[in-house]
Amino acid sequence: MTTTSLAAGAVAVPRAMRARARVNRRRSIARRRILTTPRAGFLDDMGVGDLGTSSPSSSAPVELAYSIGSAVDRTYSELFPDLPSEVLGVSVPDTARALADAARPATDAAFQTLPDDAKSGLSDWWQREVDSGFTLITGNAEYELALALLVFLWATGRPGVFGGAFDAYFANAFDAVLLNKKFDKDSIKIRGKLGDGSFGSVSYAEDTDTGRELVVKQAKSVQGAAQLQNAEEYMNRRVRRAPLVASGCAKYLGSYEVVEGASSPTLVWAFEGDVTLEELIVRRDFPECVEELLYGGAQGGDDYAKRTSKVAKSVLRNLLSTLAGLHDIGIVHRDVKPANLVFMGRKFKLVDFGAAADLRTGKNYEPEQGLLDPFYSPPENFIMPERIPAPPPLRPLTASLSPLVWGTFLPDLFDSFSAGLVFLQMCVPQLRGRKVMDPSGSFRRLLEENNYDLRKWRKVVEPQGWDFSALDANLGLGWDLACRLVCKRNFLQRGRLGCNTALLHPFFWTP
Repeated sequence: MTTTSLAAGAVAVPRAMRARARVNRRRSIARRRILTTPRAGFLDDMGVGDLGTSSPSSSAPVELAYSIGSAVDRTYSELFPDLPSEVLGVSVPDTARALADAARPATDAAFQTLPDDAKSGLSDWWQREVDSGFTLITGNAEYELALALLVFLWATGRPGVFGGAFDAYFANAFDAVLLNKKFDKDSIKIRGKLGDGSFGSVSYAEDTDTGRELVVKQAKSVQGAAQLQNAEEYMNRRVRRAPLVASGCAKYLGSYEVVEGASSPTLVWAFEGDVTLEELIVRRDFPECVEELLYGGAQGGDDYAKRTSKVAKSVLRNLLSTLAGLHDIGIVHRDVKPANLVFMGRKFKLVDFGAAADLRTGKNYEPEQGLLDPFYSPPENFIMPERIPAPPPLRPLTASLSPLVWGTFLPDLFDSFSAGLVFLQMCVPQLRGRKVMDPSGSFRRLLEENNYDLRKWRKVVEPQGWDFSALDANLGLGWDLACRLVCKRNFLQRGRLGCNTALLHPFFWTP
């Protein structure tokens, strides 16, 4: 026998011994589980918090969260012998116990809301899962852990299955009863026009009963106007039910019917301001005019580039935060532009949800229909590929599939491109005209010719005297962010920053 074969045999023997030891250990664990008498309490062997349930043989409440945390610590190495017990110096069992303890109040409250039959069924299933050693579904504890992780990601990912269920069955009813006001049409007096579009007109009004200033929007008598008006009412109510998101949007109050049985209502918002970012961008005193609104006066000391960068950063941060909140609840705005950013209070708020799509329920979404402003829309023109089938008519089914669809096609990147164009327009003086974003104009044409690569586009226009100083301020971080927002998607529907990811960019870390 050669030296090589002797060495190979020496290596093979310990490997075989280790393999047999692992098999014997698993068999021993399985025998111990079979011989173990189930505890009286629900999930005593697992424990993730007290859900207030009782087992048939005990009247004491079950400590669900606590028992899971204890079991994970006690049996982790036995349940998952091939997984590490420590990652980067952090104990996996200890971390699992801490997470279980943190989740305990929420699991307790959630469990108490379930019907008695559901509680009993869940208790029975979980007891069988524990008795099987976490192999009830897949036959392997590690596969069971992977399945649980996938279910967790599905349940908590955008646009939120659990959040959607709460919104549809609880928050919606609360909103309809307590928040959705029906105005008396005779008490609403139109005082002047604020804006006019293809499908509707927006007016300044007053409620003569209370003296409150209002903004009202009426649909025009054109095809599709009533459908968009109804969609906007739906979207505004959805936003109102999400307080953190609503703070970045116009305050929606309710509606009224001009004619009884009208195909769409007249929508009503609180009047908080009427100055749009579009009006300010084209002024000669930009950014001073925006500084006066944001900070109460023009900011001296810094040069023009730094002041412009600071103003653009403040506006973009608020815009991205609002859009990220909308995306978290499944809404894609599809019409982000300076004209739809109105200064209200101390910041610019987003308005006009007539083109928005709710991808949690499929409301106002048609795969082959693109509701958008071509001036600020991305090159793909659709929030998802046209080959995607229409959402199923059953909204619970649509909601259950929405995390998979969202995670695959990232429809939120549609809005982030538009936000990037708004940012670019604020920072580059040559882009501040009202029609400069026209799809047939020189800017969009050159951008398309350079495959929506801002770096290549800049090499063409910078020799012509274009000013990029505001984007180059603070180490050029603004320019880097613009390049990551205003770009094409790749073949995997990625390649562009989403709004929540853009907020983590170092550009927002600088003063």
